[in-house]
Amino acid sequence: MALRLALPALRAAPRLTPVAPRRAFSSTTRALADAVAQPAPSFAGAAKPKSSGAGRRWGIRLAVLLAVPVAYFAGAVAPPNVVLLLSPRYSPPPPDKDSKHGKALTEDVERELQDLFVVAEMRTKKDWYEARPYERFDPQKVHNSLTAGSLRGPGKLAIPPLAFAKNDETEAVLIVHLGRALCGHDGIIHGGLIATVFDESLARNALMNIDTHIGVTATLTLNYRSPCMADQFVVVRTKLDDKNGRKIRVSGTMETLDGERIADAHALFVEPKWAQFLQSSGVTEALGAPTSRPNPAAERAV
Repeated sequence: MALRLALPALRAAPRLTPVAPRRAFSSTTRALADAVAQPAPSFAGAAKPKSSGAGRRWGIRLAVLLAVPVAYFAGAVAPPNVVLLLSPRYSPPPPDKDSKHGKALTEDVERELQDLFVVAEMRTKKDWYEARPYERFDPQKVHNSLTAGSLRGPGKLAIPPLAFAKNDETEAVLIVHLGRALCGHDGIIHGGLIATVFDESLARNALMNIDTHIGVTATLTLNYRSPCMADQFVVVRTKLDDKNGRKIRVSGTMETLDGERIADAHALFVEPKWAQFLQSSGVTEALGAPTSRPNPAAERAV
């Protein structure tokens, strides 16, 4: 009877679910576990200080501030050709050649000419002579001459060209100063003026190979290589290419004192059939031909 009463009581009691025992971790154990899980920092990374960009930025600013005035000063003293093309230097109008200022400028150009290295070099060559075309030109005719009159003066063709020629008249070298008043584009010598200088220089070489020293330009062909900056000396080198009766063929180059090619040209000159009836003394003086030396053209003809 007692057993029967006990069975219902056991059935009514709640069942207990077994629980796994909880593992207790101390705070020290947890800290050690976290330290092991994280990678250890390298020694180099821990010792490297953080770089600051402020010092670098100030260094760049200082360099720019110093470079700007230096570049401006260098460009003002010796501007490149590109700058001169875009913004030419201001040049006052040339003074009158008979004024005090005009004479002073002419003397300065003549002094610079005599001090040129190419002049000193040419004066050491044998079988060459020196001449100054237009230096003894008739003053009564100078106003009718383009190169001896209209283009002569400070800022233009300030002084007569200096010529060196071989005694046999096969080659010649002329040094010419081209002033600021001879420009097309401001600061650059007019292309037509370059052609005029070539015509005069080549003509001298050709006419010195003609007995009468009289001839006319039949053809003149130019090839422009680079802009010719104003207010500088140029060197024109000419040579005799061929002589066939009354026809003379010559060629030449124009370059700066530094050897930069400005242009080259070749031309044909012809002696007129009536040249023997003309008085050639004026032409001889214009060419700067030496009067004390026999005619080289006549010598070769013999």
